[in-house]
Amino acid sequence: MRTFLVLLLCLGAASASGEERALVRAERLFDGLEFDEAAKAFQEALREPGTREERIRTWKGLALSEAFMGLSKKAQADFEALLSIEPSVQVNRGLGPKIRKPYDAARKRMRKKPRAELQVMRRQDGQVEAVLEHPTKLVLEVAVFVREPGEPDFKATRSVAPGPVVAPASAVRAVEAYAVALDATEGILFEKGSATAPLRFNATEEPPPAVVAAQEPPRPEPLPRELERRAMPKWPIVVGGVGLAVAAGVVAGIVLSQPPELNLPPADRTERLP
Repeated sequence: MRTFLVLLLCLGAASASGEERALVRAERLFDGLEFDEAAKAFQEALREPGTREERIRTWKGLALSEAFMGLSKKAQADFEALLSIEPSVQVNRGLGPKIRKPYDAARKRMRKKPRAELQVMRRQDGQVEAVLEHPTKLVLEVAVFVREPGEPDFKATRSVAPGPVVAPASAVRAVEAYAVALDATEGILFEKGSATAPLRFNATEEPPPAVVAAQEPPRPEPLPRELERRAMPKWPIVVGGVGLAVAAGVVAGIVLSQPPELNLPPADRTERLP
C-alpha cells in the first residue's frame, strides 16, 4: 500500500497547506495561454505521485504546450509517451498544424508497436501473479495487492517492471487482488482492478477435510431421553365430551360419548289394531 499512502500524504499535505498542486497550476497556466510556464509546471507534475488519469492529463498537457511553442520534436516524443499509456487519446485537429503534425507523426510511429497491457492471474498453487506485457520504457515497477477473506487491508508485493511479480496466497481460499504499473515517481501508468473494485479469484484447491470440518457449524447434541420426553408437546386428549387441544390454543371439539338410551314400549306382535 506504500504507493497510495505516499500519494494520499502528498495530496493531503497540499490540501492542508493550501498549496496548489503542480498539475492544477499547469492546467490553469495552459488555459491562460502561458505555454512556457505551463510546460514547466507539467514537468513538475510528472515528478509527483499521481493516478493514471492524472498521468494521462499531464503528458497530454505537456505535449500540447511544447507543440504550441513550436517545439515539434519534443512534442512528438511526449505524444508518443502519452499514446504508449493510452492509445485512444485524441487531440483537437482543428488547433492547427503545430499540433496536428507532431501528433500524427507520434500516432503513426506508435501504431506499429503493440499495446502495453497489465495482466493479473491466479496460479494453480494459489499465488497471484501480475506482469506487464509489451512494457513501455516509462514503467519501472509492477506491484500486486492481495487480500484474503477477513483481512482489513491489502498486502503489497512489488518487483521491477515488467515482472512477473508473484504475491503469496493460500490456494484453498478465495482472494481479492489488483495490480498497478508505476513510473519513477510513483505515478500509476497502468492498472488492473483497484482497492475499491478489486478482482476476485476463487480458490484453486479443495481444503483438506479437517479444514472443512472446522468451518462447518457444530451440530447440536441430542437431548437425553428424559429431557426429550419433557420437551415433547403435551396433547391433552380426553375422551368423553372433552375437547382435543391443538396447537396454539386452538381446540377441536371431539365428542366421543354414547347416545342416550331410548325407552320404547314393547312391540305389539298380536298384529291387531288398538
